[in-house]
Amino acid sequence: MARTSDAKRPRGRDAWVFVFAAFVLSRLLFMGVGAFAAATLPQADPAGDPLGPSGFWDYWALWDGAWYSEIATEGYGGREPASTAFFPLYPMLVKVGTVIGGGPALWGVLISLVSALLALFFVYRISEHLFDARAARAATLCLAFFPTAFFLNAVYTESLFLALTTGTLWAALVRRDFLVAGLLGALAAATRNLGVLLLVPLFFEWVRHRRELGARGVLGMTIVPSGLAAYAAYLWARFGEPFVFVRQQGDYWNREASGPLATLRDAWTAAGVGMEYVLDPAALFLGADATPALEASNVLNLGFLVFFLVVALLGLFVLPPGLSVYAAILVLLPVLTPSDRFPLMSLPRFVLGAFPVFLVLGYFLSRSRWTLTAWLVFSGGLGVALTALFVTWRWVA
Repeated sequence: MARTSDAKRPRGRDAWVFVFAAFVLSRLLFMGVGAFAAATLPQADPAGDPLGPSGFWDYWALWDGAWYSEIATEGYGGREPASTAFFPLYPMLVKVGTVIGGGPALWGVLISLVSALLALFFVYRISEHLFDARAARAATLCLAFFPTAFFLNAVYTESLFLALTTGTLWAALVRRDFLVAGLLGALAAATRNLGVLLLVPLFFEWVRHRRELGARGVLGMTIVPSGLAAYAAYLWARFGEPFVFVRQQGDYWNREASGPLATLRDAWTAAGVGMEYVLDPAALFLGADATPALEASNVLNLGFLVFFLVVALLGLFVLPPGLSVYAAILVLLPVLTPSDRFPLMSLPRFVLGAFPVFLVLGYFLSRSRWTLTAWLVFSGGLGVALTALFVTWRWVA
């Protein structure tokens, strides 16, 4: 793995300037498209799902965003215990914002935007540490303009989770501060249950530098599960079942354990059905029925799985093993718990959260400006289409 000397690395201010520019340009693209699509395209009917909140930027609080908004305003009593599948840190932050003034959609977007900026910076720094500044710039752009990067300004946990997970690994890999890494990891585990998987890359890093890190590193790692433990303790006191959120994945979202081959077979079949809707853009973007987008998402899910597997394979040659294992578990674990109608449900969002993907893309795409440009045009273009679907109540991921 190529690395630059400290003398050749850009100063912190230069890194922030590049990250901020990537952040502004990408958010202008996705938020601009979102505003235009929400104003001009017909809204689909999301029958059976909670309606999003009204107010400024309400079209960014659809699907899971409606759940988070409801939890922020009503707590876990409104639609419990199904709402317990959504972890508390993000809606708690949204709640704090609404106390100051403004609705949950406004504060949800603002929190996501701030988190996205931090996530881009941490990805830049990690990539720069592992490779060089050129790869860091490419990795930052690949994340900023990823097809599902519009979720980074939606009322979803993707942005906060990404900021906390990248921050955790930045603290461990770049700063060698496992206590800060442990604290950020605990917050990640209070944002999504998969935050506890940060123990994997942290453990790998501790093994490599155990003489330097010593007991301080072990202490940092023990802090990470406390975010999940605190939420489980609350659920135990509130509902008498500490892991009710696990059960709700099966009861409400129909996720059940399955072998990977069976999941892939079902995903292939579902994608074949969904392709009919992909080839009918009028029904996909203009119809009042949300079914075409739901069915077409199976094609998207399978495509993102193939994309991830290719990038993950390349990552074995350039990434530290802990990061490769972390990304693989984060994305492939849902393959073992498919939903019946949507075997790879939400996989494009899970790939967005697996930030080592962007380190790998940045490393390889930085070798050719034309290849990087072509990827960004394709990636951003697909993101434009997916954004238009999302803000009009059409399922993406």
